[in-house]
Amino acid sequence: MAVPYLLVVTGRPGSGKTTFSKKLGEKLFLPVISRDEIKEGYVHTFQKPHVELPRESNRIVTDIFFRTVTDLIDNNVSVIAEAAFQHKVWVCQLDKLKKKSRLFVLICKVDGKTALDRFIKRGLVNPMRGYFHGDKGVGMAKQGIKLSVSSYDEPRLDVPTFHIDTSNGYRPSIDELRAKIFATDFY
Repeated sequence: MAVPYLLVVTGRPGSGKTTFSKKLGEKLFLPVISRDEIKEGYVHTFQKPHVELPRESNRIVTDIFFRTVTDLIDNNVSVIAEAAFQHKVWVCQLDKLKKKSRLFVLICKVDGKTALDRFIKRGLVNPMRGYFHGDKGVGMAKQGIKLSVSSYDEPRLDVPTFHIDTSNGYRPSIDELRAKIFATDFY
């Protein structure tokens, strides 16, 4: 019986997970389901900034994200799921998906200062980011408030897990990851 692959790409904000997951999807010919992109579509529907949406909006978007990923896995579609998965918050959902797929966790990593600098830069370069995601830290940075690196509790599952250094390219490379994940002559 065929079992779909589920590649979970995660990391703290500013770690490079979105850029990495898109490049990974292109190289591996896999669809990428991004929680942030689902959130952006949700915000578009209501035509209100994130801060004006009901409090439960993030939970609703997260539920949609997991239903979408689960539906793809249940229908034998291998997929990349990208979000800032924190262990305590997401472990229950990932455990369910682990039983239905060949799950691999890919954690994007950079030092805290680089992650924070990237997070602030993307918000300053693209002011619509705040509209869709309500990044409070960017607003604080605009006011000159010094920010600190937030904690990140990475997923700890009994599945193959790879840490990808995104500070200057990708280490290990996408080709190296492909060889480890798809340990066949498929490619």
